[in-house]
Amino acid sequence: MSIKKRFLFSVGANVVRAAVSLVVGLLVARGLGPADFGNLAYLLGSFWAIRALLDMGTSSAFYTFIAQRHRGRLYYLVYFGWLSIQFISSVALVALILPPVVVDRFWLGQEREMILLAMLATFLQNQVWQTVVQMYEAVRRTISIQLTGFLIIVVHLLLIVIMLYGGWLSIRAVLWAMVGEYLVAAALLSTMLSKYSTVGNSDKEHEEVSLRTVLSEYLHYCKPMVVIAVFTFCYEMADRWLLQRFGGASQQGFYQVASQLSTISLLATTSILNILWKEVAEACERGDDSRVVVLHQKTIRLLVLLAATVSCFLAPWSEQLVGILLGNAYHSAWPVLFIMLFYPIHQAMGQINGTLFMATGQTRTYMKITVAGLLISMPVSYVLIAPIQGAWLPGLEMGAMGLAIKTVGLNILFVNIQSWMIARHYCSEFQWRYQVSGILALIILGYATWFVVQWAMPDFPEMTASAAKPSVLIVMTCSGLIYLAGVITLFMRMPGVLGLEQSEVAALLEKVKSAVGGRVKEQGNE
Repeated sequence: MSIKKRFLFSVGANVVRAAVSLVVGLLVARGLGPADFGNLAYLLGSFWAIRALLDMGTSSAFYTFIAQRHRGRLYYLVYFGWLSIQFISSVALVALILPPVVVDRFWLGQEREMILLAMLATFLQNQVWQTVVQMYEAVRRTISIQLTGFLIIVVHLLLIVIMLYGGWLSIRAVLWAMVGEYLVAAALLSTMLSKYSTVGNSDKEHEEVSLRTVLSEYLHYCKPMVVIAVFTFCYEMADRWLLQRFGGASQQGFYQVASQLSTISLLATTSILNILWKEVAEACERGDDSRVVVLHQKTIRLLVLLAATVSCFLAPWSEQLVGILLGNAYHSAWPVLFIMLFYPIHQAMGQINGTLFMATGQTRTYMKITVAGLLISMPVSYVLIAPIQGAWLPGLEMGAMGLAIKTVGLNILFVNIQSWMIARHYCSEFQWRYQVSGILALIILGYATWFVVQWAMPDFPEMTASAAKPSVLIVMTCSGLIYLAGVITLFMRMPGVLGLEQSEVAALLEKVKSAVGGRVKEQGNE
């Protein structure tokens, strides 16, 4: 299947799945309340950080190897063995090795049983299921894996609704649901993979690869990633622990809610990452640097501006979105959401850059940039989150708001450093102007449509205060249509920000016109 078809299907599936996932997240947040939702976020987030530490880049190495070309059984067995070691060591660490005082300080009063359950849920979701996704993408079975991912989230939604209306929604129940869903899905799809995969083929190339060779390739790829893993763990845990320790569970919940809502803007990016990884890895293996550059530049421009299109429309509506979707308990989270809505714009850029570094094996360069960012990030987090009084070093006590400002600001800086390094490596132009012109134009357009709505409806503030949800949603929809028309006009007038020429836009419009005309003619004949 072509890249275009796989991407379009992936985008469609991700849009639907993300919409359902967002509903699930909102239901859990409302059902648990800010404090319990914050505790759930902290439990899952802590094991995400531990997973990054234990993984040490092996998942990236595994996908890069199997994406480059068909690999023998040893590449799979080595990685599966490493996954088993990660799981056993995690269980032993939490259940047997760490003394109660350390567990209490690290997880801030959470029960050991709940900690183990969160560990199992995150392992199945982030390691086991992600491995299944990578194996399906490596054989270009995008549709199969996307449909299964959609079914998982639909089942999760049904279970959450049952729990919510049955009155037994809790942190423990949510975690058990995750365990069951990903365990069943991973087991079923793993048994079906043999139809599409060439794992275990006995051709001459595969037979001659020794265990020493396979281990050497993994070690060569992962050496720089070990450093990244250590610093990523420290960074993730520092942010979450500082917020949980000094801000409390509610601030953790506010930040988590804002982070989840902001990911709406990343739908297109997350849809293409594995596809892009596969194509870049193959092009790099062939030595086709020109194709790598074209794939990177065109993808990054398109997806950054798509993310900006969504973010710049939603940002002015932050307060209304929180009120409609989460209720008064989360009202204090709206400034955090406003800041975090701008995070996906450059996060899209960072994810594409990271994909290129990983797929081409430039892990040492990626390590240097990432570690530099993490070293700066941790002290900045402390200064912004720590209390003004009562800490060994006073901070600004900004809670979730401070963490959001740090996340967005440093992200913009370091993803541009990544892009500059990539341009330098491939002797291509570092393209940055579209970020200023395109994003600034979208922000102005987003606020312009927001002001137009308020001007046309003088009673809008009262409507919002009274929580007339259907009316507010109707107003937002009307504003969105005006905004969409403005975006289309903007990109037609400024095609350069998308990396297109005026002639390409004209050709595209001609294709649309021909397609519409042909459809109308067919209907007329019927």
